[in-house]
Amino acid sequence: MSRQLPISQYRAGGGHPTGQRNGIEESLEESFLSHFTQLFNKYAGVNGKWSRDQISLFMHHVQVENPDGLATYLVDKEELDLHELIKYLTSPCGNILEMAPPQDLSWPLSNYFISSSHNTYLTGNQLSSDSSTEAYKDALLRGCRCIEIDVWDGKELWKPEWDSEDGSEHSQRDAPVDTAPRKMGFRDRAFVKFGRWAMNKFEPVDEDGRTFDDRLASFVHMEPRVFHGFTLTKEVLFRDVCQTVREHAFTTSELPLIVSLEVHCSTMQQVAMVDIMEEIWGDFLLPAPETEPTSLPSPEQLRKKILIKVKYVPEGKSEDAATSSGDDESMLEVVVEGEQRKTKKVPPPKITHRLSRLGIHTRGISFKSLEDPHAKMPNHIFSLSENAAFAVQRQMPKALFSHNKEFLMRTYPHGMRVDSSNYDPVIFWRAGVQVVALNWQSWDLGMVLNEGMFMGSDGYVLKPEGYRLDRSTKRGHRNGMELDETESVKSKILERVAITVVAAQNLPLLDPNDDPAKFIPYVKIGLHTEPDALEAMVSEEATSEQVAQIGYCGETCKSKGTSPDFGGETIEFLNIKGVVSELTFLSFRVIADVPGPDVMAAWSCVRLDRLRLGYRFLRMLDRNGMPSKGILLVKTAIREAS
Repeated sequence: MSRQLPISQYRAGGGHPTGQRNGIEESLEESFLSHFTQLFNKYAGVNGKWSRDQISLFMHHVQVENPDGLATYLVDKEELDLHELIKYLTSPCGNILEMAPPQDLSWPLSNYFISSSHNTYLTGNQLSSDSSTEAYKDALLRGCRCIEIDVWDGKELWKPEWDSEDGSEHSQRDAPVDTAPRKMGFRDRAFVKFGRWAMNKFEPVDEDGRTFDDRLASFVHMEPRVFHGFTLTKEVLFRDVCQTVREHAFTTSELPLIVSLEVHCSTMQQVAMVDIMEEIWGDFLLPAPETEPTSLPSPEQLRKKILIKVKYVPEGKSEDAATSSGDDESMLEVVVEGEQRKTKKVPPPKITHRLSRLGIHTRGISFKSLEDPHAKMPNHIFSLSENAAFAVQRQMPKALFSHNKEFLMRTYPHGMRVDSSNYDPVIFWRAGVQVVALNWQSWDLGMVLNEGMFMGSDGYVLKPEGYRLDRSTKRGHRNGMELDETESVKSKILERVAITVVAAQNLPLLDPNDDPAKFIPYVKIGLHTEPDALEAMVSEEATSEQVAQIGYCGETCKSKGTSPDFGGETIEFLNIKGVVSELTFLSFRVIADVPGPDVMAAWSCVRLDRLRLGYRFLRMLDRNGMPSKGILLVKTAIREAS
């Protein structure tokens, strides 16, 4: 971990060290104490204590403690009293979350899941919310390792030392001290357009290798903007976003940060974009390689580096033919007419070679097919909307899975999710997609699962066995060796997963001013897994909503107050097939019964490979992802099929 920050100051979401296994320091409420006493009395002997055999039975068969773990000191005790049991259950040993193991950061980038944000600049919905640098700061401090910046043309002003009226340049000495930049008018733009045409025809680059737009930048001050195009969202300067990224990119994690650029700028303003990035990010950017990369580097090799994801333009290709369409829906203009929303295509801008060259290991390629020649370029990255990714997954699951073992892919929410809601990320993690981008400005089940995946991870999680390209067979399938994916993915069947919800204390209210006596909570528990990624093929006509997903959900009865007793109600799921522990999650959501649709008041999520069985407590986050004093006490038991 780069730095241990005060976790109470930052929201969860994906990678911040909120995954620390802390104990309970607060005083216990009666709802907890009564159940601890009942549990103790269940195993206590006539002397009112647990014997060595009873301790061993509880630790091995109920708690399923690691023989070499922190709780081994209890197994060697001759007897145990109630105070010692409570001390154990409220210590870090009683936390349901297993600490994140040390990450092996030596694999190529394609072998990791990467905590990723979509439309990072937005603070709310897609149509009318503000764009803000604070949104970038928030995401980076929460552990995000892939952010998105939508860049549009901004102001264009003649610099004081240049006068377009007579086409001459004046020295600073001759210019009046109070001369201010002058806005470019219609005549100026016509002058620039003619100049670009003439230069491209007779002198595309000068003796220093500069294009017309490069040279024009010496006379024109440009400030590209960041906002959500064709909507009422407020804007922010690209320069300010870059400065915020520089200040916070590596505060929470030193692992590489991917900046996904959606470029809607003219070629002239792209010059300003590159100048701004090179000026502000400086040494954080990778130097231009001397030769074409033949493989992806590892996160370890890219510590404290910013990777630019931008449309790829081959050096031999004319910029006039190189257009930006990094996301297959990025050029859709949303038109709102009454209750209906329509979309229409907007011509994409051209991408300059100078900007494209910044995409060294993350070259954006428009997705056409997994068999496209570009799909074998070692440093390409496809970017697909959830609907497009669904279509590929259901038509060619094995080819998709094989591609994602070696190459990068990004998915993002469909453009019509104007409320900034999210899809289920587990679907695409199960298909091996590395960069599963979500709307971090929303708190829904998608973000709950994202926190479960990346909690305490620095934003990178090594894929499980079978999802990584075996180093001994690297690039084998490119040379005609079709890898047998079905033998490499190890899954299992869970006969029974049982979660007993015991009690809670200090649950956060929806509003701090609400009356705790009127708070009516219940707990909704979900087991989130997906069908085997290699057996996902269904009808080609099926929509994403019709694709059958494996889902298990149950809920407790309602209780009262912020420290409710749920009475040990058990929720169980039976015969769960194709489980990969590293890609399966248990979500715990405290739901408030309110007029109208019920609202999530608190939540926690645990990946199955980090779940500690038996009687454990969960630290709950509030509805906005902030750490709270809320604690949930549960008992979990899992039986695998033999």
